[in-house]
Amino acid sequence: MEEFTARIGIPSFMQLTIECWNGLFLLIMIVMMIIRRQPDEIGKAYNVKVPLTGEILTFYIAVFLYDLFDIICTASYGDTSDRGFIIYAASEFCYYIAGAFQTLFFLQLVKTQIADRNGMKRLKYLTTAFQLLHLPCIILLAATPFTGALYYFDELNHYNRGAFYGVWYYTTLASFIYIVAVIILTRRKNDRFFMNICVTAGVIPLVAFLINFVYRGISINNISVSVTALIIFVMYEKFRSDMLVNGVKEAETVSRELAEKKAELEQSKNKMLIAQIRPHFILNSITAIGSYLDEPEKAENALAHFAGFLRSSMDVLEEDGCIRAGREFATVKDYLYIEKARFGRKLTVETEIGDDDFFIPAFSVQTLAENAVNHGIRENPDGRGTVLIRSYETDTGHIVEVIDDGKGFDPESSSPKNDGRPHIGLSNLRSRLHGMCGGTLDIESRPGKGTTARIHIPNNANTFTEGVKNEHTDS
Repeated sequence: MEEFTARIGIPSFMQLTIECWNGLFLLIMIVMMIIRRQPDEIGKAYNVKVPLTGEILTFYIAVFLYDLFDIICTASYGDTSDRGFIIYAASEFCYYIAGAFQTLFFLQLVKTQIADRNGMKRLKYLTTAFQLLHLPCIILLAATPFTGALYYFDELNHYNRGAFYGVWYYTTLASFIYIVAVIILTRRKNDRFFMNICVTAGVIPLVAFLINFVYRGISINNISVSVTALIIFVMYEKFRSDMLVNGVKEAETVSRELAEKKAELEQSKNKMLIAQIRPHFILNSITAIGSYLDEPEKAENALAHFAGFLRSSMDVLEEDGCIRAGREFATVKDYLYIEKARFGRKLTVETEIGDDDFFIPAFSVQTLAENAVNHGIRENPDGRGTVLIRSYETDTGHIVEVIDDGKGFDPESSSPKNDGRPHIGLSNLRSRLHGMCGGTLDIESRPGKGTTARIHIPNNANTFTEGVKNEHTDS
């Protein structure tokens, strides 16, 4: 392992680890999307068919192959054996093909989902022209193994950009700029779900593509594609839940209240998940890990916590109810470790976990911890402060407290419109606590004196824990 790490370098080893996790998540999403193509009992009963399911599945398969080929490329870097040269050359060639397919695939979506649906013939012809622009790139790629036109490998089996690499780069860049421009100009003609998918799939890779043109350390471009797939999956799940709710409303008035309640819990869970995996948190986490490049042990620890946080986020998608508090605390510790890596000595994290054998809605404590960091500590004049996570049991139930010595606010005089705090998220959390386990949330805060958020889960609560059967035994 030391020899392997020395050959590819620590940044590449970190990227390899992240991409392996990305590949695992993509496989899970591909399997779940295949299952989603077959409507469940509710979907069959109300004839609910989610649009773009096949297209999103195709995109995931392409991203998985893109990620897989890059993993092989990274692992083969610097391998001067005959086998190493062959594997690196073949995987790099396939990596370029996968990248070209994704670009052409998005252009095809512009034709079918925007131009054709809205009868925009000129847009269709223009999009076809952009697709044809990639023909010289494909020809250059086919000739590259013999000419080194786009890339070549030196005697140490190191990748180098070829003389015509700019043709590939600027053609791809122009295509994504065109896609984003079309989305913006036709935003009023398209439904919101499709627009969200397009903006996510276009903007995030485009920004990463620009970054990687000047920065060749960790491949932000490759990581961003997997992050894009993860965010799209959450959007798809939320949209699917909305469609199920609408189908039930239209077809069955008698069972409306029960169906709406279950769908509301599922939607709120997905909203919580979206809040945790937003792109800037992912990029900030990667930046924090990158700051430890000269300290492999710290980098490995930070990477482990980052991977743990992503894994727990994905696991929650399979949960229908509350989870054990121990799992929730583990997720919070992973999150705060990454934030500690970002803010260094400015942020102090303390934990006093005296009770974790009860059930609680997923991301409930996580939401409060994030509020404490972003709306408490960071708003201090010096940006410094302490976050304390504490849990204990009383005669009436289980208590979880998230305490910060941040800016604080006046709960009585503040309103969601003027104090900048996430009241919608707290209102959502109160609803989930009450509906899923009969719990309550109390906020105590004073300007300049910090904030205490206290969750109370009563004993013998009628806890909605159907998802417990999916818990990992090693969590």
